[in-house]
Amino acid sequence: MAASQRMSKPERRAQLLEAAAAIVAEAGTEALTLQAVAARAGVTKPIAYDHFGSREGALIALYRRLDEDQMAAARDVLANGPDTLEAVCEVIAASYIRCCVQVGPAYAAIAAALEGSDAMQAAKAELREAYVSGIHQALRSFVSLPPKKARLVILGFLGAADALGAEAAAQRTTPKQAADLLGRLMCDGLSAWRAG
Repeated sequence: MAASQRMSKPERRAQLLEAAAAIVAEAGTEALTLQAVAARAGVTKPIAYDHFGSREGALIALYRRLDEDQMAAARDVLANGPDTLEAVCEVIAASYIRCCVQVGPAYAAIAAALEGSDAMQAAKAELREAYVSGIHQALRSFVSLPPKKARLVILGFLGAADALGAEAAAQRTTPKQAADLLGRLMCDGLSAWRAG
């Protein structure tokens, strides 16, 4: 798209995020600079600064986008209303592993590049809590867990999901094997709290 073409602010941000994602995928997080993002998108450096403020801002925005894509994938499938605990666990597990494989090592690389960043830690905590809340909502019809207990149980599952997703992304196991195991772990772990 020509740099001279006017875009809305959200369209321009999406374009810049696509450019940032391509840079990270091709050359790693070390290659991500706002100048590189601007050049890749065919815009001036001040436009990239206007959207992200800093390299850290661009990395956090990219991490947020990847995380939100992962949450949206689970929401989309859960909207079709699986009607058993087993089916809900299968859907959650499959969508999580699928997203881990699709984004590959980029997600972990971005998080590692920002490990010491207070802003990144705050963003990760916010996104994690939103995901936990969404999963709890999906499970409510099938299990009786008070919110505090549900949060801890789901955080435990997410630890397993992150590890299995990394294994699948690195091709040390298949996505199906990782999703099947994660779904089984979730279902078995939640069975003690089955509703009704």
